[in-house]
Amino acid sequence: MKEHLEKQLETSKEFIENLPWENEDFYADYLAQTYYFVCHSTRLLGRSLSYFHVNDKDDLYKRFKDHISDEDNHEKIALSDLKKLGREIDSYKKYAITSAFYESQYFKIEQSKGTALLGYILYLEAIAIHCFPNVVGRLFETYGRQKSQFLKVHVEEDPSHVDKALEEIAKLSEPEQKEIWDNFFQTADLYHLVLRQVQENAQLFAEKHAA
Repeated sequence: MKEHLEKQLETSKEFIENLPWENEDFYADYLAQTYYFVCHSTRLLGRSLSYFHVNDKDDLYKRFKDHISDEDNHEKIALSDLKKLGREIDSYKKYAITSAFYESQYFKIEQSKGTALLGYILYLEAIAIHCFPNVVGRLFETYGRQKSQFLKVHVEEDPSHVDKALEEIAKLSEPEQKEIWDNFFQTADLYHLVLRQVQENAQLFAEKHAA
């Protein structure tokens, strides 16, 4: 599956790098939608952890527990970047596709007894490391470092996290692995849709104010 992961990351990288990050309306809305789904990161991890019983999937339990600490308050970094742009979160509605992006994870957690969430985590960790470094450089140049902290923090994550996640997936049963990979690719598709919605709205805003 690593070959399929790498192919998906190349597709995501091309898509992400071609987005209009220098357009402040696009970037601000990206931060807002990111805030809305990142608010659920620790809650999703906590929900998954509740299914891991004593002496059951100990490695995955430790990974998820540690990940809660890693993710704690990250939504506030996105919110801070947004405020430094002079924008307020209340000015941005949460799109239906943004809700679908994270709400589907609650269902998958229930159905898989916690393990499927690893597909969601793996995709978001992998794109931060592989797809966003060039974008962060563009953000620094356009907005400055202080307004680009959310992506900076995530791009600097340890690349070994992805390899360790793959090792943990390989230890699970075939049905569990399938659920995780199905979720990985679904997460990729939905994330692209979130960003397309942000892009379309930025274009509509520009056209409206150009008229």
